[in-house]
Amino acid sequence: MSDTLPMDSIICGDNVAVLSAFPDACIDLVVTSPPYDNLRTYGGHAWDFDGVASQLWRVIKSGGVVVWIVADMTIDGSETGTSFRQALRFMAIGFRLHDTMIYKKNSLSFPETNRYYPSFEFMFVLSKAQPLAFDMGTEEL
Repeated sequence: MSDTLPMDSIICGDNVAVLSAFPDACIDLVVTSPPYDNLRTYGGHAWDFDGVASQLWRVIKSGGVVVWIVADMTIDGSETGTSFRQALRFMAIGFRLHDTMIYKKNSLSFPETNRYYPSFEFMFVLSKAQPLAFDMGTEEL
């Protein structure tokens, strides 16, 4: 990939390989909801969380932010905790856990047999140093 990043483009490919072609410290913001806990299949493609996390650390500019939107699968009545392990792994490689937000999904929240259906996902806001920009917005949601 050239020194100029593509704009207004969709790049298809293995996420680690594609990010590996980007120059260091070239991205200000990533917002993503990656696959987690094998809840979906993607044509048999494996997903390399550690590779993605390492590449994100490399390509994010100082002051840049990654918004990582994830949840956990429930297995035998217990949530896996994968989302928290991912947040801790990001912190171990150097990201700051700048903020944790909850994304409320438009889904049913009625109880199953002994628990509520998942109606939210975590939004871990990870930063490389102090974020350079912050905008609370002025419009009500």
